[in-house]
Amino acid sequence: MPVLSACVAEGVNTCTSSYVSPDMMKLDAEAKRKGLTLLNECGLDPGIDIMGTMKIVDEAKARGWKVVSYESFCGGIPVAEQADNPLGYKFSWSPGAAIKASRNQAIFMKDGQRVVTNEPLKWSEDRDGYSVAMKFEVYPNRDSTVFMERFGMTDCETFIRGTIRFKGFSGIISAFHDVGLTSDDKIDSSISTLRELTNWRFSKSQAMALDADTKALVS
Repeated sequence: MPVLSACVAEGVNTCTSSYVSPDMMKLDAEAKRKGLTLLNECGLDPGIDIMGTMKIVDEAKARGWKVVSYESFCGGIPVAEQADNPLGYKFSWSPGAAIKASRNQAIFMKDGQRVVTNEPLKWSEDRDGYSVAMKFEVYPNRDSTVFMERFGMTDCETFIRGTIRFKGFSGIISAFHDVGLTSDDKIDSSISTLRELTNWRFSKSQAMALDADTKALVS
């Protein structure tokens, strides 16, 4: 926001891949008054996915069809031969930001019901039909419902915008969240290794009671 505010103040046109936020909309009137362009949501997601969606929606409306179910999943996944770690994923942007994004609240429509969850990874679903050779999973991302009116799809019974990963990603990262390994809170200054961090987080976690096998793995 400081960058956008400065651009409007200095009369500079701006293009970003960021989601449009309420704070951004507060700059709309001044930008229009100055004849400036503030173009947001023009990356992959959001961006290319939105253009692809509107192409399909416009074609459907032109034929007199009504869209009642919509799912759109995006993700920068590695080529299969490079998906050589348990996550099946390579970080192409800030690892910290990528992990935090998977903790964002998700809101979406599913079979006519509005779903709100603070644990979107636990809503992951398999998508084995996308490829014969590769197995994927998908999970909801952020508030999908804000796009329903923008897209002219308020009649949809299912409306989900989300993330796609190779199968297994959600279970591992969700478990990391559960035991506090991805927490932002301050850790003990004596911890210097991942094993020490794991043991320390497990000792602080209220969500997990360690069984004998788990203790053997981290001891």
